[in-house]
Amino acid sequence: MLKAGIRVKATILGLMSALAAALPAPAADVNGKTHIPTPFIPSTALAVDEMLRVADVQPGDFLIDLGSGDGRIVIAAARDYGARGLGIDIDPALVAESTENARQAGVADRVTFRQGDALKADVRDATVVTLYLLPNLVERLNPLLLKQLKPGTRIVAHDYGFADWLPDRQVTISKNYFLYVVPARVAGKWRIEAELPDGKRDYEIDFEQNFQRIKGGSRVQGGYLPAFDAQLTGDRIRFVFVENRQTSHHFEGRVEGWAMTGVVHTGPGRQRATGRWRATRVTS
Repeated sequence: MLKAGIRVKATILGLMSALAAALPAPAADVNGKTHIPTPFIPSTALAVDEMLRVADVQPGDFLIDLGSGDGRIVIAAARDYGARGLGIDIDPALVAESTENARQAGVADRVTFRQGDALKADVRDATVVTLYLLPNLVERLNPLLLKQLKPGTRIVAHDYGFADWLPDRQVTISKNYFLYVVPARVAGKWRIEAELPDGKRDYEIDFEQNFQRIKGGSRVQGGYLPAFDAQLTGDRIRFVFVENRQTSHHFEGRVEGWAMTGVVHTGPGRQRATGRWRATRVTS
């Protein structure tokens, strides 16, 4: 049911989406053969390379392609970018074809293909995930990906992205490619200890979060300090406090579960002072 490289004309997108939702799950007949209810149409070489380029695939990456078809995305990641890869597809014939294609491409030692349902896949080890699927299938994968993937993992979707999750980057080169960076979970209250030029300061900051979009602030004696320019990219966080309308504290750091650590810069130009800061979660 899940295939890389499905192309749907815009004029029939609604019809195809409805059809995909109505299709039964793959079933085996009395001879044990698996019936595949959707066709496989391969991705173009241009689409494959753009997905890997947008994902910024590197030799140290482990890429998982969900609905891997004949394996061309996984094979290209290994052959052209030096990564390792895993392809998961429901069709055993395509899994066998992918394995042979990897052997012929000389990357069989770096890639693996498995038969399986992408909606039940274990993707925890991935640093990059690629998707070329119909919209309803992309949406059904959303909770699985957010639950399993580590902050900072890159997801690239071709043509159809997530409905409510704004991409960190969108590239249009013949087709649309959407890059999502899995965000750390920062919603809730945190207690910050910061080394500032005038001594140590404590803050309590509340963050609201919608995927990578965050906002928040700290209640202090005499008022409220909004967190200006709050940004979250994977496990990297940054925000700015401005005190007395004159002094700005630029916080930069990394989220590590129930803690954050980083540096805080105070003051302009050559007068800038740098200290350390640490935050611990109070509530989630």
